Amino acid sequence: MNTKQAQSNKGTEAQSLRNRWKFLNSRNILLSNFNLCAFVPLFLSVSSLLRLCAFRLSLCAFVPLCLFSSCCSIPPIPPGPNPVVRFLITFDDGPSGKQGYNSTLSILDQLATNDVQPGIVAIFFLQTHHPHGADTPTGWQTLLEIPKHGQITGIHSVSPKGHVDHTKMSTNDLITLLTDGKQMLKNISGIEPIFVRPPYGVSTPTTRAIYQDLKLNVLMADVPAHDGVIYGVNGSPTRRRHMRKLLTSIRTKLVEHPLDLKPYPVIVAFHDVNPYTARHMTEYLHILKEEATRVGLDLPDKPFYGTRDESTSAAMSRLLPAEKPATP
Repeated sequence: MNTKQAQSNKGTEAQSLRNRWKFLNSRNILLSNFNLCAFVPLFLSVSSLLRLCAFRLSLCAFVPLCLFSSCCSIPPIPPGPNPVVRFLITFDDGPSGKQGYNSTLSILDQLATNDVQPGIVAIFFLQTHHPHGADTPTGWQTLLEIPKHGQITGIHSVSPKGHVDHTKMSTNDLITLLTDGKQMLKNISGIEPIFVRPPYGVSTPTTRAIYQDLKLNVLMADVPAHDGVIYGVNGSPTRRRHMRKLLTSIRTKLVEHPLDLKPYPVIVAFHDVNPYTARHMTEYLHILKEEATRVGLDLPDKPFYGTRDESTSAAMSRLLPAEKPATP
């Protein structure tokens, strides 16, 4: 009986050892798989990081090359006499309602004191009812500074909802808000505004008829700076090449179709609510002057309009072809 019991106990112990071995073996396999699962993403993460580093290194080598090419690649000047042009600077979307660094105020200072031509007079196309601009205390105080600096005010967006296309507004709302905006700007400057630039450059026969009835003249741009992106990454590393391309096109048109306007007013559009534009405004003035000369455009001693009368007269000569000048 003792022998059978001993054999039975040995069999039970053996079975227990086999079960324990199976458990340990399965646990090791599980841990091995777990470690592999942890290692694979780590490997992939490291691999992705290495690829990202390689990409950034190549980008660091590529971007300066592009900038160097942009600065140094000068297209051949087309044949023909050099047209004489002068720049009329304009701004959209202001005033800025930002506290601290205010881009509109920075631009006003640079127009007055830059080292290219101090005392430039521009046209500011304003959002008269913007909830984050003119309708804020800071925005309102900034708005008051624009005519104080001798600048011209015009109308851009008038909706209290923000930068809204005029063609998306009801006729009654558009008329009411344009009229209110005109009166607002007249109250702060003492001069009735006579220029409008529709948001997104969009207009219809109906909206143009409304502008005409309200004695507002549509003024668009020849050289948009493409600086309308305000938030996030809003730099412009190809700004010089972009300006050169547009000025080259203008020269070609003026050579092929000469006009009596001498100098020919070239309308340039920026966005004064863009902090990048504000920090580089004086540089933009240099770029315009330098690139005009490079592509074969002649400039007067003062390449930018510098008085209210000059800027107004230049703008009136460049209205949309279908527009009949409307004056107060």
